[in-house]
Amino acid sequence: MKKLVAVICIFIIVVVGLTVLSMPGLFSPSASEPLVGTQEVTDMAGRTVTVPSNITRIIGLNYGALRLITYMDASDLVCGVEQTELTNTGRTYAMAHPEYQTITVVGPQFGGDPELIAAQNPDVVFITDQTKADLDSLQSQIGAPVIGIVYGGVDTVETRQTFYDSLTLMGKILHNDNRATEVITYVQDIIDDFTARTVNIADADKPTVYIGGLSSRGTHGFTSTSAAYAPFTLTGSKNVINFEMANNSTQVVNVDVEALPSLNPDIIFVDYAGYSLCQADVQNHMDVYGQLNAIANDRTYGVLSYNNYALNFDVALADTYYVGSVLYPNQFNEINPQQKADEIFIFLCGTPLYDQMTSNYGPFAPVDLNP
Repeated sequence: MKKLVAVICIFIIVVVGLTVLSMPGLFSPSASEPLVGTQEVTDMAGRTVTVPSNITRIIGLNYGALRLITYMDASDLVCGVEQTELTNTGRTYAMAHPEYQTITVVGPQFGGDPELIAAQNPDVVFITDQTKADLDSLQSQIGAPVIGIVYGGVDTVETRQTFYDSLTLMGKILHNDNRATEVITYVQDIIDDFTARTVNIADADKPTVYIGGLSSRGTHGFTSTSAAYAPFTLTGSKNVINFEMANNSTQVVNVDVEALPSLNPDIIFVDYAGYSLCQADVQNHMDVYGQLNAIANDRTYGVLSYNNYALNFDVALADTYYVGSVLYPNQFNEINPQQKADEIFIFLCGTPLYDQMTSNYGPFAPVDLNP
């Protein structure tokens, strides 16, 4: 009898022990416990990089890297910033996170200083648009994994996919795939909304348009423009500047002022960063600009500047809603561009920023270019 009792007791102990061991998460790291070990990832330069599974300190280098970190809700992990982040005018991610100005500086913009980066002991460094050789060199100098990402854009399917791929890679490394998916879905839904609103507008019903005063490593005047200005491409608008005029470039270019009268756009938008320069250009060359119907008829409008240490994706999307409301009022009739801007800023950067942006630049509104 005693033997039978002993056997039963042993059986019960074994069963209970196996049950406890099989309980999910009881003897494995929970969501709140640090992960251990490493994982191998392939960065966007095609390099295989070993990164720690538990990441608590990160740095973003070169244009746009800290912006993507902000979009990924990882601002609390940032342990070093470039010198340029000590001011935040025009870069929405920095405006939303003034604490970046109090974080240790790791060198100048466009890549920092390896010695200063290493001193912050980052778990991983994200850097945009570098060669394999440069990535390998930086990694060897700082003794920490360096992840090459490609910044991308919003004006074409290809550049958007590059942007999405960068977010996906960052989500994998930071163990935040959900946020990467959220951002990608949010941005793509907005792109799809622009398409749905404008795809059926006949070309004959579209006014011709021009953007002047675009920034590119500094502010510029009226002839600074682009054949691939995102708010025009995303709404299928009739930009009077074509790719042939821009030497097949998608970047900001300067066009010949003498060509503008023959282009004679119906509506002109002005990037507020170059607004004062555009005003001066018009006033100093009324013999040319006075021939433009848009200026003579006060069909000129201000948009927020979205080029500041690379593309502010959020501002470009907000600008597009405003441009759409001006060019196609029937298709955008229920849209409040100011409200839409803040919705976008809140989702991507964490806080409403339209009022702050307008105090830095100007509101979504008509602008006066006449002397």
